[in-house]
Amino acid sequence: MKLLINITAAIFLLSLSIVSAQQADFSNEPGYIDFGDVSAFENEDEFVEVILNERLLRMVSKISKSEDEELANLISGLKLIKVNVLTVNKVNKKLVDEKIKSVEKQLKSKNWERIVTAKSRGDKALVYIKADKDDDVVGLAVTAFEENGDVAFVNIVGKINLETIGRLSEKFDIPSLDDIDHAKREKKK
Repeated sequence: MKLLINITAAIFLLSLSIVSAQQADFSNEPGYIDFGDVSAFENEDEFVEVILNERLLRMVSKISKSEDEELANLISGLKLIKVNVLTVNKVNKKLVDEKIKSVEKQLKSKNWERIVTAKSRGDKALVYIKADKDDDVVGLAVTAFEENGDVAFVNIVGKINLETIGRLSEKFDIPSLDDIDHAKREKKK
């Protein structure tokens, strides 16, 4: 019975966080990037949208503190994690291509710095960072495109430590964040 109460409470807290994430306005944050309207993809066979807002991230940070203090500290500086994964098919390929170009144009126009470009057999991943006036990283954006597969858009807003960002990928299964860690290892060689 106690387990059922805990599960019910967790679902309630998660639903409150999702509602507040959808209502929160992060557009004034320097590390925020607008992926635009993705509702055209919601009826596809596969569509994923994950929104973890500041309040939910603080709760995860508190819960994680006893088990993994480094991860808890990383999460505590974040305000938003937003992930959209869309299935690419013959019908929507043109729309997907336009969305990718639109996001990349927006990143360039707002002076985001591209730190990773990875291409292989039609697949492409780009990773951008946004730094503030003190050179602290306050935003991370990833576009990852698989020819005949999926396209992922990831935006992380808040104070970001690039040395530990790969841990976020493991913890929340965020696509393409491991490209950052891989690129750092390649630069060291």
